[in-house]
Amino acid sequence: MYRDRSLVPAEAVRLLALGVLVEGDRRYGDLATEIRFFTQRIVGPSLDLLGSSLELLRIEGLAETTGGASSEEDTVLRITESGRDLFRLLMDAQLRAPINDVGRLVLLLKLRFLKHLSDDAKEDQLDLLCDVIRTERARASDLAKEYEGSDIADWLAFDVQLADRRIEWLETALSEFGVSA
Repeated sequence: MYRDRSLVPAEAVRLLALGVLVEGDRRYGDLATEIRFFTQRIVGPSLDLLGSSLELLRIEGLAETTGGASSEEDTVLRITESGRDLFRLLMDAQLRAPINDVGRLVLLLKLRFLKHLSDDAKEDQLDLLCDVIRTERARASDLAKEYEGSDIADWLAFDVQLADRRIEWLETALSEFGVSA
C-alpha cells in the first residue's frame, strides 16, 4: 500500500483475485482469465497490472487447492481464512483522488465486491466513495470556473454532471442503510 493506505496496482489485482475467490472456488486458468479480462476492460493492457503469479496466493496461504487436477490450469483454488482477512483489509483501503486508471479499477472492485462485506463495512465504503467523488467534482468545478467560457470549461461541465449523478447514486445506496450522506 501507498502511505495514504491506497492500493498499489499489484494489490488491486490481488483484491480482484481474492474477491473472485470469495465468490466461489475457481479453476486456476479461469481465475487468470477473469483477472485479465476485467483489468483490461477497465484499464487496458498494463504492465503495472500484470501482477505476480496466482501461485503466490497458495504460497502465502491465501488460497488452497481442492483435489487433484490433471494440469496446473485445471487446479481449483479456494480462498482461506487468511485470504478472507486480506480481502477485507484490501477492501478497506483508501481511494486516491484524483481517480486515475488504477483508482477507477479499485473503485469498481469495491462496488463489485461490496455485497461480501458486513453492513457497517458497506456503509463505510459507500461513504468513502461519496467523499472521493465529491472531491473529484470540486476539482472539476473549480477548474471549469477558472476557464469559464472556454471549450475546456464546457468539457469539464460533463465531468461535474457525471460526478453529480454518481453522488446521487451513492447517496441513494447509503440511504438504504438509513445513513444520510
